[in-house]
Amino acid sequence: MISKNELLGLVICPGCKKTLRSFSHCANCGAEYSELDGTPALVPKNAIRRVSFDFSQDRSTVGDPFHACFSYPPRSGAATTAGKPYHLDLAHSDVFDRLPAGSLVLEPGCGGGQMRSYLESKFFRYVGVDMSKTRVDEELQRHGGPDLICDAHFLPFKDQAFDVVYTSALTQHVASPYLLAQEIARVLKPGGYYFGNVSFLEPWHDDSFFHMSPLGVFETLTQAHFDIVHIWPGHGYSGFRAIMDMGNKATRPLRFLGDIMYCIYNFGWRLRNLAKSRKSDGIMEAARVSAAMDWIARKPA
Repeated sequence: MISKNELLGLVICPGCKKTLRSFSHCANCGAEYSELDGTPALVPKNAIRRVSFDFSQDRSTVGDPFHACFSYPPRSGAATTAGKPYHLDLAHSDVFDRLPAGSLVLEPGCGGGQMRSYLESKFFRYVGVDMSKTRVDEELQRHGGPDLICDAHFLPFKDQAFDVVYTSALTQHVASPYLLAQEIARVLKPGGYYFGNVSFLEPWHDDSFFHMSPLGVFETLTQAHFDIVHIWPGHGYSGFRAIMDMGNKATRPLRFLGDIMYCIYNFGWRLRNLAKSRKSDGIMEAARVSAAMDWIARKPA
């Protein structure tokens, strides 16, 4: 686990963006910060960020840049079947496998910090941050929780501090995904990876703001000037299942009906595919009814 001294060497005041010499206050702007059960809490009061980006007319329509990255990676699917943490995709796991030991990984919206043991077993340095220590169930809290309490819109870290930023089911819960993406780009080193997933056809839940289609993911990453490697629908996780599973206690036991609907849907497009001379890999068909979207992107070197 990263020490408080190491963490202090990475942080800045999220209000004025000057280096912090203490977790308790900023010597530059006078902002005072607190701790929550021993965890530093760097949440700025009355801070404001301006979100801006250039928008060209050709982005009003779907073009070649989107189609070039709307593709499955060599491997995809839930990595949990291989004993990896919840929400981690095999494609994301493969990227981690290619990184050198000692890489510094940031996870905004880390929940209970359930990624920590997996990443530290690969000899990475891990920093998990979240707005809360208690908004996850007790099973996840046993992983140690976040290293730092903060608002992901105001990441309290130095520019170009991290090799990787990973976000799992976070983006739908932030009020400004464009600001989040820009903040992540700021704290990433050139050539660093940003990957994760976001809700698409999941029900509205936990005060979520923005559920994203593949094009929504593309636009958000494009606005922050990322080079997008892949965008793809979460493998085998359909909106049919998500609606039953996340609806309420009455629908949850009937989630198998969602799986049946997905099988019927898959059977229909596969029949049509047989009749076509040009075969589809199914990514468009899967994306239409997917509960979540995944991506891999890099900050330009």
